Order: sequence, then C-alpha cells, then structure tokens
Amino acid sequence: MILFLSLIDDEYEKIKFKDIYNTYKKMMFYIAQKILKDEHDAHDAVQESFFKIIRNIDKINDINSLKTKGFICIIVKNTSIDIYRKLKRKNEREVLYEDESLFETESYEYDEIEMANEIEMGILKLPEKYKSVFLLKYSQGLSNKEIGNLLDIKESTVRIRILRGKEKLKEILEQMGVAVNE
Repeated sequence: MILFLSLIDDEYEKIKFKDIYNTYKKMMFYIAQKILKDEHDAHDAVQESFFKIIRNIDKINDINSLKTKGFICIIVKNTSIDIYRKLKRKNEREVLYEDESLFETESYEYDEIEMANEIEMGILKLPEKYKSVFLLKYSQGLSNKEIGNLLDIKESTVRIRILRGKEKLKEILEQMGVAVNE
C-alpha cells in the first residue's frame, strides 16, 4: 500500500484511498480470481486496478456507496479480462475455461440495487461491453476519453460502444414493452 500512497499527493485523497483499499481489496481479489483462475494473476489484476483507481480517485465521493462499489467492480473486472486475454493470446498458460459466462456480471453486484425504472433494467440487460461503458458514462459521469483510459480502449471505440449500446438498449426496451421515442 505504501507504493500506492506514494503516488497520491493530497492527504485527504490518501485517507480516501486507504479506506477504499481496506473496504474493497477482498472483493476485488475475489472478482479477479474468478476470472483468471490464478492467484498471482489475480493479484496483478488487483494491483493494476488500484493504479486505475488512483488515477480516478477524484471521481469517488462516497466510499461505501453502491455507485463506488459498481465503479470498482467494473475496473477490476475489465482489468482481469484484459489480463486474461493477454495471457490467452501469448499462450503463456493453458486456457482453463472459454465459457463466456466467466465475463458476465455477477448478480450480487446488482442484488442490492432497487431498479428505479425500465431504462436501468434495460441497461443491466445489455451485453457487458456496452453495459460497462454505459455505467461509467451515465452513472459515474466520466468522459469518453476517461472511459477509454480506464478500460484501455480508444476513445473512438467508446463512442461506437455508446452508439451501438443505445441501439441494443432500444431493442431491449421494445421487447420489454417500453415505448421508445426516437
């Protein structure tokens, strides 16, 4: 943790990071371990996720909110998936699972959230690559550039995912019987 704290200048943000670290480190490791199936790779994913959190610490207001928990879950999950894909591409180890269900959002992330309306329910039904971008954009209020940096994708890819995600969301809402205005 000393390494992480050395990257933060503001004393208030150091305290905030310590609280985040102590509150979420076990959950982050659990998510990374579930995706990567390797303790060392999971530790790497959590460590890399903490670096991303430090770069975006100013976006976190309430450490114990569901919004913060979701934000952190998205970061560690996407970081773990990136590491998984890199390892798979480099053939550094045998792939244990190729089941796409590894990358689906765990229901525990959303069990506590009471759905306020059909649009939120529709967003949660989006494929993961669109859902992550939507949650970061509209829930966390991040810019396309910030989302790109956080997910290690190009800003243009973020824009495309938002556009395609809106199209998918429209289809989902229509299937749910929700009237959608163009």
